[in-house]
Amino acid sequence: MQNTLEKLFTISLILSIVCALTMILLQLVGLIIGNGDLVIASSEWLKAPTIILSAVFSGIAFVLGYFPDYKEEENS
Repeated sequence: MQNTLEKLFTISLILSIVCALTMILLQLVGLIIGNGDLVIASSEWLKAPTIILSAVFSGIAFVLGYFPDYKEEENS
């Protein structure tokens, strides 16, 4: 189960970053060419998927924190 969660974490993290970068690049292109509709549309298209993917990888990271490989050792 840990390996599956690690793979899902990696996939959702990469997809979240790709969605965010795509949104930023589309907004930049819209700004450069003077197309305000592209700037607004790129945010409308990609904001929700980016937030959802971010929530997914955050939740998986939280769950992975309970696995022994990820627990911090307490030094007394």
